[in-house]
Amino acid sequence: MDGIRKTAIFLLTLKGKISGEIFKRLSEPDQEKVLVEIASPAAISPDERAGVMDDFLGVMESEGIYASGGLAEAEALLEQAFGSKRAARDMTDRLQTVIDQTPFSMFNDSEGEEVYSFLSTENPQTIALVLSYLPAEKAAQVLELFPARKQNQIAARVASMATIAPEAVEEVEGTLKEKFQGASQGGQNQTDGPVILAKIMTKVAKERQDSVLESLEQRNPEAVEKIRENMFTFEDVTMIDDMAFRGDIGQLPCIQTDLALALKGSSDAVKDKFLTNMPEKMKNRVEGTMNDLPPQRGSDVAAAQRVILDEIRKLEEAGKIKISLEQEEMYG
Repeated sequence: MDGIRKTAIFLLTLKGKISGEIFKRLSEPDQEKVLVEIASPAAISPDERAGVMDDFLGVMESEGIYASGGLAEAEALLEQAFGSKRAARDMTDRLQTVIDQTPFSMFNDSEGEEVYSFLSTENPQTIALVLSYLPAEKAAQVLELFPARKQNQIAARVASMATIAPEAVEEVEGTLKEKFQGASQGGQNQTDGPVILAKIMTKVAKERQDSVLESLEQRNPEAVEKIRENMFTFEDVTMIDDMAFRGDIGQLPCIQTDLALALKGSSDAVKDKFLTNMPEKMKNRVEGTMNDLPPQRGSDVAAAQRVILDEIRKLEEAGKIKISLEQEEMYG
């Protein structure tokens, strides 16, 4: 069946304005050919009509239309086109079957950050295989979240990927599907979400962090607060430049009032970061206060640490210091 007859059958199957809109987008020569085909007395068999609609479903699936709009959107469009809710439902059911048969379809409804979180511990070859089956936009989102070195490894494997035996794809998919279902059924509880997202957010550019958190804050400010707490913990202060400690951080009032308690139970690296960047007199006073403090409740220590972290975050927001949670690669 040639393209002109397929187009004629497709337009005859559609109802309402959509048929006219599609017709208007054809070139004038094609419009004339399609009109001739529509006007011809040749009957359209049920098999021909079914074949054309199967081709249409195949195009929808291959173009990733379901990924950007969702099956509900597709069903609404089809109902408008065919003038029948039942026909639209039948079409979307068939489309869902096609989608479900696509390798790694378990990621269809997952955000890029969720896919990254799931794949982050896999080897580059496996990640490359999965990304090659995802819609390009989602694959790019996932790839962007990996550290630069691993991004390069994954991209190299995607670029060199040849035809892979279906059996090999099925084996990888089966292994990942078992892990995916296990994580969905018995894995993380609800409060783990902000912790997981915090880890992911430390991997993305500062501008994107701000954009995501700003959007999320309108819907769930409590989650955003927990994300911020987990994105930048008290142990992370060791990654701040020494000059910031000798300058703006050292002048914070909370350093005088809360630091001794905050350092109780902290690692030696954190203590050294604060104490070695202080004037000798202040250092002696903080160490003396720490030694004089009786055993403290963990919640009180955590509260003191949060006070200091909040003030440090304000310095960063004001552009006075820079916090980099990703260790940059060094080249000799």
